[in-house]
Amino acid sequence: MRGLMVSLVVVSLFSSFARAADEQQEIKNCVNDFKSAWDKDDAKAMSMVWTEDATLINPFGRVAKGREEMEKVFVDEHSSIFKNTKYQVDEMTIQMISPDTALVDLSSKITGMKGPDGSDKPDFVHHVAMVFVKKGDHWMGAAARPYQFSGKPGEGK
Repeated sequence: MRGLMVSLVVVSLFSSFARAADEQQEIKNCVNDFKSAWDKDDAKAMSMVWTEDATLINPFGRVAKGREEMEKVFVDEHSSIFKNTKYQVDEMTIQMISPDTALVDLSSKITGMKGPDGSDKPDFVHHVAMVFVKKGDHWMGAAARPYQFSGKPGEGK
């Protein structure tokens, strides 16, 4: 009987780890869907990875509340400075907060930006803190805060 109990515990733990890995892969897939849409300047597809009530505060201070406002931000950005750019995720960490909530940290950069005169602009290296929630069977973004790190006060950047 004791051997059976130990076996059940081991199977249960293995199953939990497998589920957590699956959940994290679904979140990674969602981030990849966003990246693919970004690379195509597809604002509609970028907005579809977010919940209806998601929030965004972009690095320039623009606030979007809800998927519709987020799409407008993406349209504006991809009609100007981010048009024809590529989004690169260099590192991603996922912390499961609960079975239906995750904190995702991305180290990423945007390449291929051009100035108004067509000149090349430096890559936009940044970090993104995101909250993902599980809605039904799907993971979706609920909040995003992309930002750049700065130097300590008095030390410059």
